[in-house]
Amino acid sequence: MEALRPVAAEKVIALETTLREPSIVVWADRAKINQILMNLIGNAIKFTPVEGRVTVSASRNGGESVQVSVSDTGPGVPPDDREKIFAKFYRVADMNGENSKGTGLGLAIAKALVELHGGNIWVECEPGHGSTFSFTLPVTGSQHLPSPLPSPWKDEEG
Repeated sequence: MEALRPVAAEKVIALETTLREPSIVVWADRAKINQILMNLIGNAIKFTPVEGRVTVSASRNGGESVQVSVSDTGPGVPPDDREKIFAKFYRVADMNGENSKGTGLGLAIAKALVELHGGNIWVECEPGHGSTFSFTLPVTGSQHLPSPLPSPWKDEEG
């Protein structure tokens, strides 16, 4: 969050953290989780209007996983786009009907990295009232996953 605080400050967006428990530990590749959070928080800032709010929260989701959520006060994701936004190169149109800036890879990368960790990612929103992107991570690691985790695009790069 600290790396994105100057970007949020340009739009006078409040960045907040809510931890429901003082200490939450998960098995994860730190660099990959940072990449997921940079994508989700960066998107939240990009789509939140001036003087909005972005909140990052984390809590235990039962005994075996932790849920991390990034909520914003932006326009929300249109219903027709919710199933498509995690696909590579897909970009949501803005209010003028034009595609948003960016490559359309951030959410696809976030999804691939979350799934490499054995978690799930999804979005909940009400148009005009913001979005909440959430993902889960297992509390304990899998013996089947390499550490550090590989790039999610390695197979496609050859």
